[in-house]
Amino acid sequence: MEKIYIVEDNFWILKSLELYLINSWYEVIIEESWEKAVENILENKPDLIILDINLPWKNWLEICKELRKTITTPIIMLTARNTETDKLNAFNSWADDYIAKPFSPRELLARIKSISRRIWKKEEKSNNIKFDNIEINLDKMKVYISWQEEFFTKNEFDILKKIIEESWKIVYRQELMDLIGYSEYLFDRTIDTHIKNIRKKIKNKDIILTVRGEWYRLNT
Repeated sequence: MEKIYIVEDNFWILKSLELYLINSWYEVIIEESWEKAVENILENKPDLIILDINLPWKNWLEICKELRKTITTPIIMLTARNTETDKLNAFNSWADDYIAKPFSPRELLARIKSISRRIWKKEEKSNNIKFDNIEINLDKMKVYISWQEEFFTKNEFDILKKIIEESWKIVYRQELMDLIGYSEYLFDRTIDTHIKNIRKKIKNKDIILTVRGEWYRLNT
């Protein structure tokens, strides 16, 4: 489960973003005071920071540069400023993205997911695989759904891992049969049963697309 830290002095924007992101399966920490935020960011180690560049008590360029001295956490800037100079200043201060107000929460969520996908590719060696509200710990062979550990059999674990790793690519039924050692049973319905159980445990029947008896794919 990804953790997002929001620093925003507008209470209504802050609370609405918190609610929207929590409903999108993120852990959210909010802060109105930058002085407290510096210490809390270093302590909580969020996966992403959303920063309002119009904070009244400190220059936003200094804030971003200050963070970059100690962390590489992705930063998305929120601002009412929308000039080319403002955008260039933000990126020159090592911000990862820049969103002008007013903005759609759906757009912000799309930007967050885009950054997460890039970071995911860079951190594959961490042995954690994440998609939507699913997190797979490869070292411990555990699956977490919306923060909660869910029991998966070895075959279910291997099938879910394979489908998520392939992302938007099709995974043919025969590949999954080979994966779990059923390669000689061409008409076996074991895979269908496993997929049914996986959907039930994830509590989202639409997360895996399928053409019955042929292939499966993650619904990205």
